[in-house]
Amino acid sequence: MAEFKVNIKEIRKQRKLTQVQMAELLSTSYRAYQHYEAGTREPNIKTLKKIADTLDVTTDYLVGRDPKKEGK
Repeated sequence: MAEFKVNIKEIRKQRKLTQVQMAELLSTSYRAYQHYEAGTREPNIKTLKKIADTLDVTTDYLVGRDPKKEGK
C-alpha cells in the first residue's frame, strides 16, 4: 500500500489537519497514526474506513485503486 502513505498525508494536509488531530479524530495514538503515514504499519479495515470517512474520501482512493477522491 505504497500509495496509502502518500495519499493519507496529502489529503490530511489539504484538510489542514495535524497528525495529532487525526489521531484524536480516529481515537488512536499519535504514534500509531505516524506509523500509517510512514508506511511502517497499515490500518485494519475498520480504521481504514474511519480514515476515509474522516478525510471525506473513498477507501479505494486511499489505497490507490481509484484516482478520484469522491465516490460515484
